[in-house]
Amino acid sequence: MRIDKDRIQNYLQDIKSCVNEIENLIIQYSDSEILSQPWLLRGLKYLLIEISEIMANTLMHILAKDKGKSVSGYIETIVKAGETGVLPKDLAERLKPIFDFRNSLVHRYWTISDESLLSFVRENYKSFLNFIEEVERYIKNSQRRKR
Repeated sequence: MRIDKDRIQNYLQDIKSCVNEIENLIIQYSDSEILSQPWLLRGLKYLLIEISEIMANTLMHILAKDKGKSVSGYIETIVKAGETGVLPKDLAERLKPIFDFRNSLVHRYWTISDESLLSFVRENYKSFLNFIEEVERYIKNSQRRKR
């Protein structure tokens, strides 16, 4: 089966858009401003959920179409992406907390403090851009292998 390059590019463009919004938010507002204005924090959380779901969709598609692997959830998706070489293992490990966080928010586990979340985002949001670069590299290399 073949990877749908247009589908992947649409996913990656959506991630770029979300990253731009996150970057604008964390540059424009201080931590105390974000923490004191619930709508800013909710917006940040929503963007993180959106990014994690888009990344998962991207990886599920690649794993299924190129590796013949199925996954049963978000965490398994990022783990298998690292194990199969779709993503470098260190990047998969850096991104795994976002997938954990997505599950916590969606299922109402609330296991991370808002302060910790904000600190994590400030320190790691560029990993989303690394994700885009690595997926593009994987797609390019995958096309070469199939020729």
